[in-house]
Amino acid sequence: MDPKLSHPYKDHSEPYRWDDDKRDDIEELYEWLQHQPRYPKMTKNHVHQFYHSCYYNKEETKKAFQKYVELRASAPECFGIRDPLLPAMQNVYTATNMVALPKLTIDGYRILSYRLKDYTPTRLIFGEAVKAFNMFNDVVISVDGPINGYVVIFDMEGVCLRHLTRVQLGPLRNFMAYIQEAHPVRLKKIYIVHAAWFVNQAFAIARPFIKTELMSLLHFTTGGPDEIFPLDILPLEYGGELKSLDEFHEEQKERLEKEYREWLIDSSNLKLLPKEKKSDKKQMLDANANAYDSPVASLNKLSID
Repeated sequence: MDPKLSHPYKDHSEPYRWDDDKRDDIEELYEWLQHQPRYPKMTKNHVHQFYHSCYYNKEETKKAFQKYVELRASAPECFGIRDPLLPAMQNVYTATNMVALPKLTIDGYRILSYRLKDYTPTRLIFGEAVKAFNMFNDVVISVDGPINGYVVIFDMEGVCLRHLTRVQLGPLRNFMAYIQEAHPVRLKKIYIVHAAWFVNQAFAIARPFIKTELMSLLHFTTGGPDEIFPLDILPLEYGGELKSLDEFHEEQKERLEKEYREWLIDSSNLKLLPKEKKSDKKQMLDANANAYDSPVASLNKLSID
C-alpha cells in the first residue's frame, strides 16, 4: 500500500527549499526512482531531502534510498505500526525526554536532546525505544525541512549497567545501519554527556556496528552540555536560559499525538514492497493467455458467407 499523505514534510508542498541549481538533478533522480518497481510512492521532496543529506552525491543518494526502504520493510520492530498512541510508545515517551531545542547553533544546526526521565532499567524495551526515537526524529525532520545539520546530545545521567542488559542486538544493528546509511539528514556531532564509568563497556556493545565516519562524530564527556554550548540555547536543566526539557518534551509529545499521528501511521507504508510471488505471476500469465485465447476461439465459430 502506498502512503496517502504528504511526505516527507506534512505541511510543505513541493518544491520545498530546493536549490535552484539542483533542479535538473532532482528530476533525474526522480525519474530513476520511478523505475524502481518495488519502491513505494515517493515524492520529489523525498529526492531533494536525500540528495541534500548526501551532500549532492547522486550514487550515495541512490544507496541511501535503497537502504531506507529495505530497513523499513525488514525491521518492523523499529518501523512497523507507527502509532504514537500505542501503549508501548506512550511508555517510551513518558519515561524519556526527547526534545528538539528551538534555537539553532551558530552554524545553523538543530540540537536534539535525549535522556531518561525514569531510571528504572526494566521500564523500557530497547526495540520499542528505537521505534519511538525514529518516529520523533521523522516529525522533527518534517517540521524543519532540509537544514544545515543536526547535533545530538545523549545524556547518560541515570543509566546503569542493568540498562545494558536490556539492549537487543537485532534492533541495535538495524538502528545503527539506518542512522549511518539511510537517515536523510546531515548528522554533524554526537555528544555523550555525563558519561558513566562503564561507558567503555556500553560502547563495546555498539562498536561492531559503527563505521569510521560515525566514529569521528562521537564525543564523550563526564561534563554536561553547558561545557559545549552557549547557555542561551540550552534548557533549564543544563544551566541554560530556555525553559525546561520537561516542558519542551510535553509540547513536542502532544504534537506527535495530535498533529502527526495519522501522518506517522501513514508513513509505515514507506517501505520496500514485497516480491511478486511466482503463483501471482503464473495467474497473471494465465489471465493474459486467456485474454488472447478467447478472441481466437470465437473466430472459429464465425460463419463466412
